[in-house]
Amino acid sequence: MTGPYLLILVIILVLVIAFLITLLVLNDGTRKIISANAKLVENQNALLDQNKQHEDDKKELKNQINELEEQLKQKTGEEVALLREQTRQHRENIELTANISDEDLMAWLDKKMDETRLYTDTDLNLKTMANSLGLTQRRLGALFKNNPKYASLGDYLNEKRFLLSCRLLREKPNWTIEAIGGEAGFGSRRTFQMEMKRRLGITPLQYRQGLESAPAAASKRK
Repeated sequence: MTGPYLLILVIILVLVIAFLITLLVLNDGTRKIISANAKLVENQNALLDQNKQHEDDKKELKNQINELEEQLKQKTGEEVALLREQTRQHRENIELTANISDEDLMAWLDKKMDETRLYTDTDLNLKTMANSLGLTQRRLGALFKNNPKYASLGDYLNEKRFLLSCRLLREKPNWTIEAIGGEAGFGSRRTFQMEMKRRLGITPLQYRQGLESAPAAASKRK
């Protein structure tokens, strides 16, 4: 092969290689653009879903208020005052809890639960708790679904009941174990015992006996 032909062949090869490289670069750029567009669409859809959830929450809370206002028409005296107060609290909660973080909502919930001792209701569930606090079931359920500390709403309620029962065992030495468990919100003595066993490894009676022996031991040391 003569020199000119060889040169032409080399030029053609260089052009082909350059074309292939350009094609690869363009394909990679196209893939990145497609990926970025897909991510943008995904984010937009997530935002739309979030906005829809907020709107659904507001509708549910407004329905709760409408139900309370409807009940007002059928009540008199102290019942009316109580329902009006519940309605007022629901309106406040719509604004307060609509856009706060889960961390802030949990702090607010803890405060409300400690103030009202709502957890002592043995029949409390997601729906009745949400209605009592002026929250939606979706928001309340999601709060515990995403919380690493509690496995469920029931786990949270049992912790509150456990803490109150320990306090009552200290402060009410004359109360029976059944009375303390019932006051704290446990449905039965067995449930109360199981929860104490799970958390402390001892029964409520053993916990009380430990409290009774502690002052005696302290007195002997003196």
